[in-house]
Amino acid sequence: MVESATRSALTAEIVERRSVVAFDGRPIEADKLQALIQAARWAPSASNRQSWRVTLVRDGESRAALNAALSEGNQGWAPNAPLLVVFAVAAPDPERPGQLPKLMLDVGFAGQNMMLEAVHQGLRVHPMAGWNEEKVKAALDVPEENAVAFLLAVGYAGDVNDLPKDVRPKETRERVRNAVGENFFDGVFGEPWRG
Repeated sequence: MVESATRSALTAEIVERRSVVAFDGRPIEADKLQALIQAARWAPSASNRQSWRVTLVRDGESRAALNAALSEGNQGWAPNAPLLVVFAVAAPDPERPGQLPKLMLDVGFAGQNMMLEAVHQGLRVHPMAGWNEEKVKAALDVPEENAVAFLLAVGYAGDVNDLPKDVRPKETRERVRNAVGENFFDGVFGEPWRG
């Protein structure tokens, strides 16, 4: 009961966003691609550095090379998405040691903005952490000093029956979250949130 009441207070994009694996391959319209870019562009960043470097890959040799750079588990479904987005961070400033975690946070904000806008546009998304860094960089000519943060598959809903049988459970599993008190604390680390 509390869960459904809490969910109803959230925006539809937050509730409806899930990591799906069934994509139909239909191209994404140019206006929707622009909306995704603008959503990421307006994300917050430390000192407004906007250190994200985002490459949208739809087809061609770079897409084939990017598909091959995915982990084996992602290769079973991600090539069906019409768009793979590679989020990287600009090379850290050598005068500011230890800033890479902050840059990764900034790129995460940009990625979350893009995911929520994609859902708003009627698209489906799946962020990925499984790839070969060197192959991704080679596929897209990403400078060596940049770091790939994550990849995002984007597209329209596909038919789960078109997926390999071993991948289908990823699409149909229930979306669950930990109890609030496991991750959110009240005043002191480890003290479950009481509300």
